[in-house]
Amino acid sequence: MHPLLGHNLFGHLASLVPMAAAAAELGGVSLMFNNDGNWTDFAAKPSALLFHEATTRAHAQEICAEHGESLLTADHFEHYIAYYQSLGQLADEQELWLDGEENLFTDDQDIAASHRRPFLCTNSAPHTVDVDTDFSSHPRMTVYSKGLNITGTRDHLAFRFMGIPYAKPPTGSLRFRYPQPFEGTDVDATGFKPACLQYGYFGSNDQGLMPWGNSEDCLYLNVFTPHLPLNSTRPGGGKAVVFWIHGGGNTGGTGADATFDGGSLASRADVVVVTINYRLNIFGFLGLADGVVTGNYALADKIAALQWVQTHITAFGGDPSRVMILGQSAGGFSVVDLVSSPMAAGLFSRAVSMSGGSSSIQTPQEGEAAVGPHIARYCPGVNGTERLSCLQELPAETVLNMTTSLGSWTTTDDGVYRTGTSIERAAMGPSGVNSVPYMAGFLPDEGQSLLGEAIAPNATDFNASLVRVVGADLAKTVIESGLWQISDKFTPYNATINVYTNNRLTCHAEEFIAAAATSGAFPSLHVYNMHWAYALSYYDPYNLCTFPVGEPDTPYYMCHSGDLYEVFGTYYFFDQPVRTPEDIYHTLLVQDMLGAFARTGDPNPDPAYLSVRGYESTLKAMERWRWPEYTQDEQRVAALRYSKLGEEDGLPDRARCSVLLGSA
Repeated sequence: MHPLLGHNLFGHLASLVPMAAAAAELGGVSLMFNNDGNWTDFAAKPSALLFHEATTRAHAQEICAEHGESLLTADHFEHYIAYYQSLGQLADEQELWLDGEENLFTDDQDIAASHRRPFLCTNSAPHTVDVDTDFSSHPRMTVYSKGLNITGTRDHLAFRFMGIPYAKPPTGSLRFRYPQPFEGTDVDATGFKPACLQYGYFGSNDQGLMPWGNSEDCLYLNVFTPHLPLNSTRPGGGKAVVFWIHGGGNTGGTGADATFDGGSLASRADVVVVTINYRLNIFGFLGLADGVVTGNYALADKIAALQWVQTHITAFGGDPSRVMILGQSAGGFSVVDLVSSPMAAGLFSRAVSMSGGSSSIQTPQEGEAAVGPHIARYCPGVNGTERLSCLQELPAETVLNMTTSLGSWTTTDDGVYRTGTSIERAAMGPSGVNSVPYMAGFLPDEGQSLLGEAIAPNATDFNASLVRVVGADLAKTVIESGLWQISDKFTPYNATINVYTNNRLTCHAEEFIAAAATSGAFPSLHVYNMHWAYALSYYDPYNLCTFPVGEPDTPYYMCHSGDLYEVFGTYYFFDQPVRTPEDIYHTLLVQDMLGAFARTGDPNPDPAYLSVRGYESTLKAMERWRWPEYTQDEQRVAALRYSKLGEEDGLPDRARCSVLLGSA
């Protein structure tokens, strides 16, 4: 008799019927999927629903049937049961209702009809593997939260609530205004909503990644969770929340990108995953010097989404006191923005910036000088509120296209959402930032994919390559420093990648890290250098950012975005093969570390947690290694590769960064 099987009357998760079950009425339910990281056979692995609230066997069978399911007949979830025991969410001696003679958790088949137990149902909901999945026939479930009725669905890995509005559409008179709270009551969250208006790589569905289109009405978020509670008003017991901010240069991207699908991460790390849209390009970053269009609308969107999480995430099984903001590339810059913004105080408790620099910032006057002339062609002779009215009346596509020649968009020093540079804020110590456990890291060859095909791999003229990508002045400084000596291994192409990587991302992130370490800005600081990568299928210039299947010793570049599959485990959306078993183990390691950081603020997973969950590969990797903190006195950087975990002494390329940052 297994000590832990308990039934949760989270009952009417209507499986194949159009009517949605209300979570609050039926009790808490957990979706159990043994995520061993091998994405090639996720669909074949068992999945189940654990109903934590006790009922009779007959009622348990009814509830399973209402979801198109039946009582579970096989034993695949011992580790899950033990895990819920360890959390106190199932009693140590609790029996569960299972089906038939294969009930491994009790040998007593003659139980009174009135006896009550928690129970396990099968979960036959399909595994989501297509970017453009139609969820119309998936099971339905409704969550009630403070005036909202939010209907979502489930698949093989997690409960999914897609396309939840967290603010009013920022259209018409709300264009170039801060986000306003959503005022509806009934939310259909059974499918993704459009991305924010954008141009460039994700401006259409040419890559098959944007089947929902783009729209100015785009302030939506998505929630992926392994558990829905019985009572969302009951304090405590919620799961840590991973709040994902996508990259895309502040001009493109979406939280609905299948790369960031939260099912795998939620199931492995036992966290609630939230992914968001935020306004992009001119719509999110226009900041002028008229005191009316003040900028930082994208930053305000992210803060509004975090406020939504604080208000509603308990209804999805999340703990609002344990929210980890996580972003990559421009999303990593966003993390630094949020850490540096007083308006985000108290909205998150950990922060992770992947490949995120230090967050650039401009004055309103600089924004006016850069964008004002473009606007004047459409709104001539006006300023202030008249110019705003003109901009609000223009067609959205006109506004989008008026500034496509601008290379980048950035945060504005408005004195409200942001004041001073992020490095200045970090140098002030805990009072200058939102002081939470902080993590940052890099890939060695980020610039390779960022450069695209601007430079050929067989380039022979280092100076000419540099001039093309960083300009003549910086190229001259680099050459004269003598720190980039060309050799057979460090070719002109490799040296150019190094300069571009450091100048665009790494050195600025290191400057922020150094300032924070010196001032003690954060209660803890962890830094990593990622030494394993898997190129995104659609982002691999010259096919040099990965190695062939079965050939891990083949040299390859560890490129920008080469760690995204590792975080989310979403290789299966893009038919990516397992190149070597280390792909699986490294992905699990990364997810387990991020889960630990989200739960505790320490990326070192608790061995007891790993053991009770049966996470043997990560447990083995961590037996003789521990991720060190980075401090001013002990500048230790984690070298992350599953088979070769180690440490590096100091931040990479500090001498070269001194040249690039002008401090040499």
